[in-house]
Amino acid sequence: MSDVKTVKYIRDPIHGIVRIDKDLIDNPFFQRLRYVVQNGMAYMVFPSMRHSRFEHSLGTYHVASMMLDKVHGLSLGNDEKERVKRLALYHDIGHFPFSHTFEYAAKVLEYLNPGVYHTLVSLVGQREKLQTKLHEVMGMRILRELGEKELSDFMSKVYSKSEPKDDLTKVGKLIVNSDLDADRLDYLQRDSYYSGAKFGLIDPERLINTMDVTVNADSITGYMFPSKAIDDLEHFFLARFHMYSSVYNHPVIEIYNTVMAYFIAFALSNSWLTLPSDLKDFLNFTDDSVTHVLRGMRGDKDFSHFYDALVCRRRYKRASLEGSQARYFMKAIAQKGHEKELYQRLLEFKGKVVLDYVEIKTETGNILIKRSFGKKEAPRSLSDEESVVIPPERDKVYIGTYDDESAHEISEYFKEEFDVVLRFKS
Repeated sequence: MSDVKTVKYIRDPIHGIVRIDKDLIDNPFFQRLRYVVQNGMAYMVFPSMRHSRFEHSLGTYHVASMMLDKVHGLSLGNDEKERVKRLALYHDIGHFPFSHTFEYAAKVLEYLNPGVYHTLVSLVGQREKLQTKLHEVMGMRILRELGEKELSDFMSKVYSKSEPKDDLTKVGKLIVNSDLDADRLDYLQRDSYYSGAKFGLIDPERLINTMDVTVNADSITGYMFPSKAIDDLEHFFLARFHMYSSVYNHPVIEIYNTVMAYFIAFALSNSWLTLPSDLKDFLNFTDDSVTHVLRGMRGDKDFSHFYDALVCRRRYKRASLEGSQARYFMKAIAQKGHEKELYQRLLEFKGKVVLDYVEIKTETGNILIKRSFGKKEAPRSLSDEESVVIPPERDKVYIGTYDDESAHEISEYFKEEFDVVLRFKS
């Protein structure tokens, strides 16, 4: 009876009703996600994209619950199922203000102020350098603080780059951290809904109804689909590709996200914005923490361009490198010392010149199609299906400049250092 009393039924525009134990969400760290926007500065182009990590996490929990019913080849107990569902719910609990935008700010900060960067690294429980995504390691620390050490350790294994060894981690990785996981099945629909763009409209229930989450059946681990699901899988990957190309990596959004990242880095470096000293302080470290400081930049002699761009929506001029040219450039700066030199040059402009690299890549390795050879089952990787359309890779480098003077200076630098001609447009 006590379990029944704690159940909440939450109305959601994507999934209808999300059924969840209120004790899972009534903790301050999860409630904090209401104040962390899901898609950084995307609302500068798509005004309704103000939704938060909170509702996305609820949606991911709901989808993961459905996917667990499709696990085959392994008998999971209720406690094991709950562990996977709770990980789906808490997978974003460690996000910093403005979500992934803050993670790029950490990269800029590493070159701008190594001392503050190391303070950030220490805050999330790492040592000299971040070895994985910022929000993931912070999430692990928060779960330990909540008394969820077992779940924290499980999260560490699920997000590890190494191949999982135990069956439950294999299930967790498929459902929470893979090419067709609950995270993606929620955010594609949710972000499409709030952006107004239709690229991400998919039918997750059909995908889930036709899938088998297969673990250790004839040494196979992955999603198993009948051949009739190929069209739905194609649609999913094309939807994801176009959402990244046209929404998440929209050139204007990319520039605004990058400008915000540079602002956060400069704000931390100059102590306008202070990193939380502990997890108690982290509870109040939200988007509002950043925007409060940002509004104080109005009229500042050296940094008012951040206010102009991010509050008044003054657009930066932008140039881009695409395809092979973008790959050539990234290969050039990856050479020893060149990335540091590039960032040091960019940072001389104090945020009036920003740069970001975007790679859109489709992975389908753990998705299998049921096939037979004679009487023998012979599943085939989706990527090996001759008739399947897999979206192409897409690489872009975006360079944004606040004014003509900075555009001229950075153009000369790119021409001299990389033999690359930049063509800026408003």
